[in-house]
This record gives sequence, C-alpha cells and structure tokens, in this order.
Amino acid sequence: MTSPSSSRKAQRNDQKALIFIPDISGFTEFVHNTEIHHAQHIIEELLEVLIDTNEIGLEVSEIEGDAILFYRFGKAPTAAELLAQIQRMYVNFQAHIRRYETHRICQCGACSATHKLSLKFVAHFGPITMNNVKEHSKLFGKDVIVAHRLLKNDVKDPEYALFTHSLVRACETWVELPTVAWANVDQGSGEYDYGTTKYCSLSLSPLQMHVPEPKVEDYALPGTPKMIMESEGVINAPINMVFDVLSDLSFRHRWQLPLVGSDKLNSKITKNGSTHRCVIKGDDSDPLIVSHDFKKKGNVITFTDTSQRSGFVSVFTLRELGPQLTRAHVSTFARGNVIKLLIYHLFMKKKSIELMDKSWKNLNDYCRKLMSEGRDHDSQIVLLDANVA
Repeated sequence: MTSPSSSRKAQRNDQKALIFIPDISGFTEFVHNTEIHHAQHIIEELLEVLIDTNEIGLEVSEIEGDAILFYRFGKAPTAAELLAQIQRMYVNFQAHIRRYETHRICQCGACSATHKLSLKFVAHFGPITMNNVKEHSKLFGKDVIVAHRLLKNDVKDPEYALFTHSLVRACETWVELPTVAWANVDQGSGEYDYGTTKYCSLSLSPLQMHVPEPKVEDYALPGTPKMIMESEGVINAPINMVFDVLSDLSFRHRWQLPLVGSDKLNSKITKNGSTHRCVIKGDDSDPLIVSHDFKKKGNVITFTDTSQRSGFVSVFTLRELGPQLTRAHVSTFARGNVIKLLIYHLFMKKKSIELMDKSWKNLNDYCRKLMSEGRDHDSQIVLLDANVA
C-alpha cells in the first residue's frame, strides 16, 4: 500500500519570504457583467504584463483569477527596490490599458470597459512553507493568509500599494517611506480573524504621469502599390458572422489557402495593429501580417492586411446582401519593380485567384456549418457603425 508521503511531500522547514500580490480591481464586475470570452482574454493579457515586468526575482506561486501570488525567499526587499518594482508594474499595466483603448475595434461590454480596471498591491513578509503535492506546489502558512486578508482593508484610494509593518521591520536598511515615495504615506491597521495587522499605504495615482501615451502608428506601405489581384465570393451567412471568422487571425489557416497555420499573434482579440504570421512553408519567408483600418459603415465592413516585409496589401470588403447573405471581396496590391510585377502576372496570378476562390468556398462551408448548429464563431467582435459613432 502506498503511503501518503510517497504522493505528497512538504518542505517542513518554514522559510522567510516576501509575499507580493498585485490585484486587478473591478475584476468581478468586469467578468460578470460583460462578455466572458473577451473579459478572460483581457485579464490574461494584463496578468502577463505584470509577470513580464518582474525584475526583482519574484516567483509565481499561482494565478488567482484577478491576482498573482508572487513570493521570494531570502532577505526582505528594501523600500527603494520594492517601490521601483511597483512603479514599473503599474506603469506597464496602465500603458497596456491605454494602448488597448486606442487600438481596440470591438465595442462589446468587456472591451469598452477595460479602462475601468485598476490595480493595487499588497506586500508582506513572514515565514511560509512550500507544499508539494505530486507535480503541484503551493504556498502554505499563516502569513500567506495574512497577505490575502489584507486585500480587504480600509484604504480609501482605489489604486494603492500596501506594506505591512512586518515587512518594514524585516529589512535592516528600510528607509522611511516618505523620503522615497511618490505620494503621502498613510498609516492603518485592520482587525482580522487572526488578529490585528498594522500597515502603511500610498496612492498609485501620481504614477499616471509616467504612463506613456500610445504611439500613433502608420501601417500603410510607402509609395503607391499597384493592384495585382482581386477575388470575391458570396457567403450564405450574416455579415457579422462572416466578419468574425475573417477577422479571427488565429483561424485564418482553417479556411484560407495555401495557409497551413497562423501564429505569432500579438493579441487574442483582434484590434488595429494585430499581427499574425501566415504559415505556408514554416520558415522566415512566411509573411508577417498587420491587420488595421477596420471600419463599418451601413451594410459594408472593410479592413486591411499589410505585410511590410513582403510588400503586399490586401483590402477586404464585406457587403450585406441580405439577412443571411454576404458578398466578400479582396483586392491585393503589391509594391515592387516592373519585372517583379510582370513575373507575378505571368506565373502566379492565376494560381492566386484559384486558391482564393477555393478559400471563399471553405469560408462559406464553415459559416453554414455554424448556422446549422446554431452557434456563433468564438471571436464575436462587435463593430460600431461609423454612421452612428
């Protein structure tokens, strides 16, 4: 008979550690009152930003929905070290939200409410144990509970950093926070089921001045590209469904020939500036595409795919012909010298049109399958009509 110790091992010796929790505020309302798929993708991106900004050797214990439980064994951080880490995380978090707001095309509840999300931090120091259950590890101990309880407190600021007195006392070189902080430092305490915890806190709002404005980006090809090919097909599906499939960059290879894959996406929700690689050969010759200039006006939707490296531009136009009927059209332009364009016309154009005609058929078959099953495509981008903007 297998003993419990063979399937569960725990590091019994407590080790002192920094417990650090960035927590996204407004998460519960955001998820429950908006489109769940887009809300999930947005939160995932923001959590990834926080993890990628870790510069003081923090380890991730677990992702807790709207928060990350970080820890670091060893000496307590200095005030300067911890404040610098918090500033970098906060600025990158807010910069991502600003860029999302300026580049997004979706008007669903989740995407349009992203700017309402905020961030707070709790930092504590104390002995913890690392429990290992098969391949899973989990922090354990009273001080882990203390840190989580402190997420509920009497701090008035919606965005703040909170440091327990245990953390302050643990660092021998901890300087007085008011001498290095960007805001006034407030003292507080909380009564919890385990007792009283004293802490100090400061607002993060002054850090807004360090958040960079998103760059204005021009995705157009320089010069005047020449049109080299156009193709169209009629899709037996509503225009919004056709657009959802067309604009889902991760799904392109499922209907468009000769693609065998789509990767290197910079976002899970399509927006102005979304990138993906059209995998054809699986090497560096495969084009990296930027999608941009999404517009809806009346019964017409247009957007553009640009490959700066390859010098190609494809303009997609969808026109609603009826409640369940859509004309899809693509015009492809290319930048290049006369000889290059001549070679394309002589040896490649016919094949390109044949592949695109087959792609429209694949797209039609997929949309009809969705309709027969009473399903929507997963991306579900909600575009705002320019006529009512």
